Amino acid sequence: MKLKKKTLYNILMIAAIAVIAALAVFFAGRHLGWFDKSAPEGEATAITATVQKGLSNLTRGGIASEITGETRLRKGDTVSVTSGYVSAKVGGCSLTLSQGAKLEILSAKPEDMQVRLVTGEAFCQAGDAAVTLHYGAHSTKLRSAVLVCTVRTGSETLYVLGGSVSDGSNTFDAGKTGSYVGTELSVQDLDLKALSSFALECILDSQEDMVCHADEVKSVLDSRNATSEPTQPEADTSTDTTPEPDSSAKPDETTKPAEKPTYSCTIEIRCDTILSNKQDLRPGLDVYVPDSGTILPTTTVTFTEGETVFDVLKRICDARGIQIEYSYTPMYGSYYVEGINNLYEFDCGQQSGWMYKVNGWFPNYGCSSYKLEAGDTIVWAYTCKGLGTDVGAPDFMG
Repeated sequence: MKLKKKTLYNILMIAAIAVIAALAVFFAGRHLGWFDKSAPEGEATAITATVQKGLSNLTRGGIASEITGETRLRKGDTVSVTSGYVSAKVGGCSLTLSQGAKLEILSAKPEDMQVRLVTGEAFCQAGDAAVTLHYGAHSTKLRSAVLVCTVRTGSETLYVLGGSVSDGSNTFDAGKTGSYVGTELSVQDLDLKALSSFALECILDSQEDMVCHADEVKSVLDSRNATSEPTQPEADTSTDTTPEPDSSAKPDETTKPAEKPTYSCTIEIRCDTILSNKQDLRPGLDVYVPDSGTILPTTTVTFTEGETVFDVLKRICDARGIQIEYSYTPMYGSYYVEGINNLYEFDCGQQSGWMYKVNGWFPNYGCSSYKLEAGDTIVWAYTCKGLGTDVGAPDFMG
């Protein structure tokens, strides 16, 4: 009798384990799309994402998983690019998502495909079938057009490279840039120098007809990358930030022509806030964070009248081999610094990015609009939390 009970108990245990395993496979398969119906032949009903380089995650039903291979997406899914870039097929439209980009699927119906670029940058190549792209509070139907869409905190920009697009009220033809700050719109001629290196490389890889020529794009990229190969900076071991005449902090010699009057200022680049927020840092980026948190110690540089914070930053980064990436924001009429030393906006949390201060003040306008004066002290700091409050900025939200 005891043997029969024990046998029955074992059978029930095995059955329970089998049920649990089956349920685990079912829920995992449902999350990963194993049971999604195949699209009828000849119909582009699927929205898919494929990691071309780096690491990206799919969030579905509140559960995040790494994207491997070609992954079919459905309504409610969100693709987040941690590093590298991802290609997404939305009907007849191809999107290439940059590092830090986040794409949400609003509708996956063949007759009504809609996606939202939540943040980051996307290179879009649209075919004959219309796809609705939402960006910020705006949207456009993509059809037979090539463009770059960027979404940053407080602003969105469309760079139209081929065809034309409309937001319902305004039409942007090839060769035009539309920049939004809230509800305000500024339309300008396209300037290749305003595009990020990611966008320029996508243009070179594309076979689409565009208003820009490959040699022009390559020229901008070559000039930008000439001296900006990524380097791991040496830790700052000094405690005295006062530049010595014969130290690395001596006036930078790559200045404007000597016949113009020159002045001096100091510049420092820090990312020490990341040291206490490493749990939020994107995987693989810790190699770009020095143990001291200092990318460039306080360094004296020279400049001429009329030069800006951006001019000095770019020149010292080029001279010291520190990677820098930037783009032009027409609405603000200023350059936006996207990354320094391979650390970008959103790389260490949703409120992270680069800020600058001069003489202890955080200006509320772009770095290429701030004209320097003799003796100015510039600090570039990477904020992780509080939109700058962790690096000394006022609480603008308070």
